[in-house]
Amino acid sequence: MPAILLTRPADGAARFARALQDALGPVRIVTSPVLKIVPTGDVPDLSDDPILIFTSRNGIAFRGFGLKQGLNCLTVGDATAQAAEAAGISARSAGGDVNDLLDLIANERPDRPLLHVRGAHSAGDLVGNLRAMGLTAREVVVYDQVGQPLSDEAQELLQGTAPVIVPLFSPRSAAVFADQAHGPAPLFVAALSAAVAEAAQLTCAELKIAREPTMAAMVSVTCGLYDAAQSLEGGSRAQ
Repeated sequence: MPAILLTRPADGAARFARALQDALGPVRIVTSPVLKIVPTGDVPDLSDDPILIFTSRNGIAFRGFGLKQGLNCLTVGDATAQAAEAAGISARSAGGDVNDLLDLIANERPDRPLLHVRGAHSAGDLVGNLRAMGLTAREVVVYDQVGQPLSDEAQELLQGTAPVIVPLFSPRSAAVFADQAHGPAPLFVAALSAAVAEAAQLTCAELKIAREPTMAAMVSVTCGLYDAAQSLEGGSRAQ
């Protein structure tokens, strides 16, 4: 039988696993985070009353921004906006990817400084693009994404012959996973975006990119790959 291998940090993996089980029913899910999110200890300077920019909820989790009243932020996606609101920050979501966020900022042209609160590994140059628009922008790295080895259970999956479905959510996690994914198991990879797919330098039985960078879209594409893996084995998912 196919198995699903989740490489997200534990809290995100648990949320995604529940969504998959709601959609698929009882399937085998193995969780083996390939990244550990750790704080750098850097504290953002908010003295110029910036509009915060979050491209990941991790930036919110490590700084406790809700302790300061009146903060506003822009986020790349809805899940990060929800995390910001829960931390007491007024949030607006671009509802997509970094390009959508840039479009939102370009259309609104905020008259306050912009502060990108990010991890040590970040795709693209968001601040550089904002400065090229003539906006005042800076960044602060408040967490690092430290690579972690796959668990023995995950390696056993990859060394087997049954299909393994692997949802990948960031270029960093895709690259760390690809460095360790050596085995004969057929891989069915779901990528959150084209950038994630590009970072996943893997030999795959099938790779699909989510129609949009949301958890719902990733659940949908992962379920589709699970069905494809079932077909490869000559089985079918119970309806």
